[in-house]
Order: sequence, then structure tokens, then C-alpha cells
Amino acid sequence: MAWYKKALIACFFVILMSYVFVGYTRVPFHGDEADHLFKSRDFMTYFVEGRPDALRVRPPVAIDSEQHIRLLTGTTTAYLTGYALWSAGVEKWEWPAPWYYGLDYAWNIENGRRPEEFKLHRARLVTTLLTMLSIPLIGGITCQVVAFYKSKTYIAGLVAAGLAATHPVWLLNGRRVMQEAALGTFSLAVIWLALLILKKPTLIRWGALCLIAGLCLAAKPTGAISVGLIIGALLILQLGRRFFHAADDFQVSDPRQFIGLFGVVIGAVGVYILLTPAIWDAPFDRMRLAGELRLQVLQGQTKASADAYDTKWAQGMALIRQPFLSDLQYYESPAFEHVLDDEIARYEKAHFDGWQMSRLVGAFWTLAAMVGLATLIQHWRCPAAFLGLVWALGTAMALGISVPLAWQRYYLLWSLICCILAGIGLQAIFERLMNRDFRMLRLSDSHG
Repeated sequence: MAWYKKALIACFFVILMSYVFVGYTRVPFHGDEADHLFKSRDFMTYFVEGRPDALRVRPPVAIDSEQHIRLLTGTTTAYLTGYALWSAGVEKWEWPAPWYYGLDYAWNIENGRRPEEFKLHRARLVTTLLTMLSIPLIGGITCQVVAFYKSKTYIAGLVAAGLAATHPVWLLNGRRVMQEAALGTFSLAVIWLALLILKKPTLIRWGALCLIAGLCLAAKPTGAISVGLIIGALLILQLGRRFFHAADDFQVSDPRQFIGLFGVVIGAVGVYILLTPAIWDAPFDRMRLAGELRLQVLQGQTKASADAYDTKWAQGMALIRQPFLSDLQYYESPAFEHVLDDEIARYEKAHFDGWQMSRLVGAFWTLAAMVGLATLIQHWRCPAAFLGLVWALGTAMALGISVPLAWQRYYLLWSLICCILAGIGLQAIFERLMNRDFRMLRLSDSHG
């Protein structure tokens, strides 16, 4: 590729990442931000005071208690945002309080439950930087997964990155102080490193995958979806290598690859446990307890929310609606109805809310994503395409089965995957048209 094309592509990514950055202070507030800021105090306890034992969870666990929050949420965002506040000079006794959903918005405001703007924006800077990092990762992943076209794969990468950087749901929730930015970005980093390992399995890359996979597991419980699918896909590629095309980007298996995969599993779980003192007393029992408590919360939300699905068909169809065909959801709790209207208006008026697509445009990108998925299925014997296919289909199945509510945050990972699939689909359409034009040109020349 010519240097000026590389320069233009670099400028394009800088513009996309800058757009993600400039809007982070204008994002409307979400009550969960207060909860995650409150939990970020664990950074002080663990790393500053050196008392990780104080973060252990011992049953019984009361609903909405510190132990409850600690057991149900990830630690990656908490430690990163905790460092951000600590490095800004915030003392432990000045830490924000958690949000109380049992009472209305006014009560929480009167009792100081909404974080001060400085603390909120300081913490949002961390999640926004993670969201910015996701843009080049998406571009790079898309180019690698569609590498079977051999030429101009950067088209797919640019399209996917552009869709992600302007995706309203990713911009809204990725900028907020919640788990989504870490979950999405570290999930992308896991598959990016896996693709690099397919090219050249070095010790450094295996080690990086151990660390990033551990951070992904610690980011949010659903991080296990991406980590499990990618490790499983790598194992299948090694065990069944005779069924896949031995291309330049795929290394023939040897025993060291299985050792590497085993090391990733052990290392990722080790990083997760190290970052999660809440489960130290009895890891399996605490994870089981966390699952039970999470199920109770989800069942309560489903009963109380008007967004609960009526049928399994509606639950499955959400996979089609959520990425490009749904209106932006600023909050899930009815307690926030109307109280954020001014913040939402300022956010949208400043045009920091991304590309609010019409139904027609959304339908086009949905169709492009379907074409992209069909393209990966067609080229499943290409190792990189197989990796992307397992990740996409596995995530869709996991979310389609387990999510009972039409809450956009729960589908964010799938929306990011659909941005990648839409880029691949547009590349496939472009390749088909180019090949058709080339064949027609050859026919006209032969008849001439």
C-alpha cells in the first residue's frame, strides 16, 4: 500500500477516535455509574492500603450491600477508575456513594448519591480511552478476518471502524463509568491477539493473551463468552488443522501450541482470581453464589420491567433488531424517566450521540451484516474466518438464549460484532461487483 493511503487511513482513525473522546463529558448520567464509582474504592483497599483480604465476600450476602455489588460486578473497570480518582488526590472518605434504586431520583440527589462532576468525568476518561482503543482493534480484526480476499481488505476495516465509532449505543455506554467499555474492548483485544497467534505464535503473544483474557474475565461475568469461544476455536483449529486451508497466516500445529493454549487457560483464570478477592475464600462456591444472585436480580428485573420479552421468538429476534434497528436507550429504570431530558437534549444537540440511523439505513446495515455472516460461513475453512465465525455465532447464541430483556447494554458485544460483519458484508458485495465488472469487460474484449 502506498504511503499516502496509509496516512489517509491513519487520519481516518484519528478522527474516529477523537469523536469518541470529545463527547464523554456530555453523556447523560446513569445510576449504575454511581455504583461502579463506589466499587472503585476497592482499588484503594487492595493496591494502596495493601488489604485485599478486606474485599473477601462471606455469606450471607444482603441485597444491594457492598458485598453484593462486589460479587456481581467486574473488577477491571473498578481498579482502573479507582486509580484515576486516587491519582487525582481523592481521599477514601471522599469516594462517591452508591445509587439506591429503591427510592426515586430526587431522593438520591438530595442524599448525595450522584457523583460530583469532577469525579464522574475523571472516571469517564478511563472508560472513554478504552472505547477509543476499540476502534483500531475493530478495524484490524475485520481486515484479518476477511484476509481471504487478498486485496483491499482495508475497505471492510474502515467501514467496521466507522460504524463502531458512530454507533450510538457503544458511544453512550462505552463513555460511561460502567463495565461495558472494558468488556467490549478487552473482548476485541482477545480475538486480535488470537489472530496474531495464528500468524506467528510467539511467547510474547501467548503471554499477552493470558493477561488480556484474564482482564476480560474480570471486566464483567459475560467476558467468559468471548474468552471461552476464542480459546475453544483455537483448540479446534489445532485439533482439526487438516480440515482448514494451510495459508500463510496459519501455523501448522505442534505440541507447543497445545501447551500455549493450556497456559492461556491457566494464566487467564489466575489473573481473574488475583483481581477478584471476593471469591478467594472458596472460588467455586463464591462463583456459584454470584450466579445465583445474578439470576435473582435478573428475574426481579424481568418481572418489574416493561422491556421483558413476551415470547422466545421475540427474544431471538432481538439479535436482529438491537444492532441497527432500535432507538437509543438512555436508561432502563422508570425512575429516570423525564429527569434526564435536559441532559439528553444537550447531548443530542451537540451531535455527540453518534449516527442515529433511519429504519431504512439500519435495515441496509443489518442486511450487510447478514451478508458478512454468510461470507464467513462460506469461507469457514480459512482459519481467521473460522475464528471470527465461532466468535460471532457463539456470542449470538449465548445472548439470544440468556438475555430476557430488551436492554441495549446487554447486547453491546453483539452490536460490535455486527459492525464487523457489516464491514465484511460490504467488502463481499464490493468484491462480487468488481469480479462481475471484470468478467463483463473480458467478454466485451473477446467479442470485440
